[in-house]
Amino acid sequence: MARRIPLALVAVWLGLAVSVPAQTPPSFLVQYSFDDALLETGPDTFSVFQKAKGSVRLSTHHRFSGYRSIEIQDVAGDRDFPELQGYFQLRTRGKVFAHFALMTTNPADEFNIALAGPEWFALRKNGISFWLKTIDGYLCHYSDSIPKKLFAIRPFAWYAVNVTYDIDAGTYDLLIHEEGGQSPVVSLQRQPNAANQSGSAVDKFSFIGDAGTDGSNVVYYVDDVVVGIDESVIQLPFVAPGRRKLFVDYWNDYHRARLAQPAPLPVTELSDLGLRPVDIQSLKAAGLWDLLRQAATGNPLIAIPPNVSADHQRIFRAIREWRAGNSALTARQPGAALAHFEEAGRLLPTGKIYAMSAVLSLAALGRWQAVDTQLAQIYPDWRDDVRLPVAAAMIGIARQDFARVEQWLRAPVEKLGVEAGDELIADQYFYVLLWNNEIPRAEQFARRMAERTPSIWTERLGDTAFMSGDFGTALRRYEDSLNDAEQEPTRLLLKLSDVHYRLGDTDKERHYRELIYGSLKP
Repeated sequence: MARRIPLALVAVWLGLAVSVPAQTPPSFLVQYSFDDALLETGPDTFSVFQKAKGSVRLSTHHRFSGYRSIEIQDVAGDRDFPELQGYFQLRTRGKVFAHFALMTTNPADEFNIALAGPEWFALRKNGISFWLKTIDGYLCHYSDSIPKKLFAIRPFAWYAVNVTYDIDAGTYDLLIHEEGGQSPVVSLQRQPNAANQSGSAVDKFSFIGDAGTDGSNVVYYVDDVVVGIDESVIQLPFVAPGRRKLFVDYWNDYHRARLAQPAPLPVTELSDLGLRPVDIQSLKAAGLWDLLRQAATGNPLIAIPPNVSADHQRIFRAIREWRAGNSALTARQPGAALAHFEEAGRLLPTGKIYAMSAVLSLAALGRWQAVDTQLAQIYPDWRDDVRLPVAAAMIGIARQDFARVEQWLRAPVEKLGVEAGDELIADQYFYVLLWNNEIPRAEQFARRMAERTPSIWTERLGDTAFMSGDFGTALRRYEDSLNDAEQEPTRLLLKLSDVHYRLGDTDKERHYRELIYGSLKP
């Protein structure tokens, strides 16, 4: 499965749900109803992906209860798959109960349903914990990394699926009833989770078509989904339809964490790794695509196959070096990390994540002259990247304290010109002021910079207004930035959604949020 995964979650307890003691009913982690009007997308609920020919939509044709379900339709050969992603609060211990109903029109076509954690859909700890998949007409579950047949699934028959996942033990109980049947068609206990890893956390679901083979024409339906726990959980209410956190909240989380050590940045596009469309097609043609995706998610057991082309060998080696560098940087071994990242960049020079990762390693080593030199060189590739503020902030923290960083930057700031290196110094100085909670000074500096390069600095004036509570001014700044932008960057849409929420305009809040996360429509 792809990195961008999971499911939507709904409100009705199934009549066939796993029983729990009456005195300790499970709390809902998330709950929605496909029959409700409140089907809001967002970073704390779910996302809808239907950019190719497939679709994810509300349906009244087939439903397990109520009058609507979710229809997921894949189209073979369209180079993508439809997906319904869902998110809930991270669970690292205890039990999680998942309940849903499903029906497929053709069991021969593949679909995948999974429960996973922060490592997304890799077969390792904190990756996939529970995985259902149709294979040759059979519904199968993955246990200890092995697909195991459950039963031959019938077309147009509803199945109620109940999973009790014990995070600490790394096992799950699985109970499945067929519509109209009294006895379960599946009743399993204490099955090793997908990766056979105890303590594997969960925070997301996924309903998709095929898992990357691009050969499925599946049409299947999902209804009555609930995720709950068997212990009390303090769950903050949603502050807006579809999300609990705002842009500034995510920023403040980074601020409070006070990262003392530069950490790897996430990959958001395959091009980050230096993979061009021609490389992807070549890997698929050679039957290596699934293997490469496993290697990219860090599976330590993946070996480079023999007798592959030199270009494919180079790609596999680069990604392996990058993963090794991430592990070393996380383990606070920046010297080893730097060597791995530099080798990955040598193998795939077009992968921009390698160069930034090397800079972060240099910052962890305190090699500031090299940091400044190399960061200036790669700055044009990262200027509009939403991850740049986080990288700049990590570098600032690695310089020991904000006061010294500000002092170090003050003289260069006074001599700012128009070179890429000068723009980088301005970025670092601005974010240091923000992280030091010196909002008025950050605004004053942004005003000065907006006189030279109004596009990005107008947006940053919006940031300072937002953080100081002047939401009307923030809105004007963000709208001006959006009008000046050649494209509609995700970060601006997210900020506009946030500021409309703060201004109480829920219609516009939803409009901008759904431009990012999609929506469910009949």
